[in-house]
Formats: sequence, C-alpha cells, structure tokens
Amino acid sequence: MTQELFPGTVAGTVKVGDAVVGYHDAGEQHDGRPVVLMVHGTGGSVEAHFFTLFPMLASRGRVIGIDLGDSGDGPLEVDDLVAQVAAVMDERCPDDAVTLVGYSMGSCVAAATAAAVPDRVDSLVLLNGWAQTDNAMRLRFDLWHRLYNERDLTSFREFMVMNIYGRAFLNAIPYIGPRPWSQVLQMCSDYVAGPSADRHMAMNSRMDIADRVVEISCRTLVIACRGDQLVPLEHSYELFGAIAESTLAEIPGGHASVAERPAHLFHLIDRFLREPEAFKSGSRIGDDVVLQLAALERKPA
Repeated sequence: MTQELFPGTVAGTVKVGDAVVGYHDAGEQHDGRPVVLMVHGTGGSVEAHFFTLFPMLASRGRVIGIDLGDSGDGPLEVDDLVAQVAAVMDERCPDDAVTLVGYSMGSCVAAATAAAVPDRVDSLVLLNGWAQTDNAMRLRFDLWHRLYNERDLTSFREFMVMNIYGRAFLNAIPYIGPRPWSQVLQMCSDYVAGPSADRHMAMNSRMDIADRVVEISCRTLVIACRGDQLVPLEHSYELFGAIAESTLAEIPGGHASVAERPAHLFHLIDRFLREPEAFKSGSRIGDDVVLQLAALERKPA
C-alpha cells in the first residue's frame, strides 16, 4: 500500500485512453513559484523514485508526482507518456505553468512534454537524462531484456545494482563508513523490476527525442552524475548543448541520484526555482554544496 508522501497529500487517478495515471498532489502553492510536476523513471513510481525528494520539494511549495500508466496495447511510445503528463496538468493545475522534473526515462518524457506544450512549461529539470539512445546504451538495455526474459534473477539483479549505483555508494554508507559486502548482496536481493519496466526498457532502447530537445525554449537545469554508468554524463552534456536556455550542474554519484544524493538534488532544484539569476543560460554551475563542505574540512580547528 502506498504511504502518504507528505502530510495532506491528495492522491487520485486520471484515465488517458486505457491507461490509468496516478498522481500525488501536496504542498502549498506560493505566488511566484510554479507548481512542480515530477516524472519517474523506468519501472518506477513517485514513491519508489521520489520518496525523499518529493517531501523535500513539497516543504517549499506545491508538488505533483505522476505515476505513469500503461494500457499494455502495442509498443509504448514517448508520446503516450507525454499525453499522460499533459492530462495530469489539465486535471490538477489547468491554469498554471509548471516546472517539470524528470528522472532517467522521466527526463525524456519531461523534455518531450516541454517541447510539445511550451506554453504550459515554465521551467524544466532533467536528472540523469538523455536525448538519443546510442549503441553503448542499447547494449545495456538489450542485456537487461535478455536477463529479464530468461528469468536469470541473480544475474539480472546484480547487473542492475552494478549499473544503477555509483562506485562510492556501493563501497561506503554515507556519513557512516565502509559498506559491508553483505549489504551489497542484500541490495541485489531486494531489487525488483517495477511496473511496466519491460515495456519502458523496450521504449528506452529506441528512444530518440533529439529533434525535440532543440525546440525546448524554457529555462532548463540539466543535472549530470559523474559516476553514471547506465546513462553516462556525456548524454547530459548533449542535452546541455542542445537546449538553448540551459544550465549544467555536474554532481558526484551514479545513476540512482534520487537515492544517493536527494539533499543535493533538492538544493539545486530549490535554488533553481528561487534564484533564477544564479543559473545563467549556457553556464555550468559549481558543485557548491561539496565545495562548501570541503572548505569547512580544510579550516584549522
């Protein structure tokens, strides 16, 4: 059963064709701050991918998380998911421009939505995203499918944990110390492919929105992770180069930024919304959280 993500969260569904699309609406709307819409990644949900980031952002303003639906008919296309995001906007905030926050596959959906309905999107945040699946990514996605379809669960889980999490996260528990091997094995054992993961990954294998991202006109924050093995940071560089009004932030960690670095992501997104002048188009912003901590550590006692 889904837990309440933030006090007072309103949960509901909308139908888009045969797909049932869920939403979680929380936080208070403030003048000057757009509603934030969050789009999860492959096989995910608001609860699975944004369980920490959603309440952090909801403490600042109104946030709507979307649980993407699946009709199960025919190949899934990115436009199917764009229609779902647009339907939730029409249902929950029809008169408001929004900030779209997309993670992984959700970044592709968010970017395609920003290109499709530019009058509805005030700004855009792309986490661990990409515009076009290249051969290296397709090898990973095709191997995912083979392991998944052959029901080789041990290899499947090890493959995903190895590709999702960064080296530092696998080797150490943040602020505690070295991560024992038994915990890594437990992470593998606990990994489960979420709803529609198979169809999402099939769509990922042929993802190509390169001709759309160049049409995005809103302010955009592209967040790349240096240790991302599933979607290497070069793809974020490509998004940064393709979107005219974009800023690039490069942070530590692997593909699972929402699990590894939620406070860091919150700091960047919250500041992007509160201090737009600090995010100049075409610029790369410093990793100021880490730099501030490093400076404190260097200070003499």
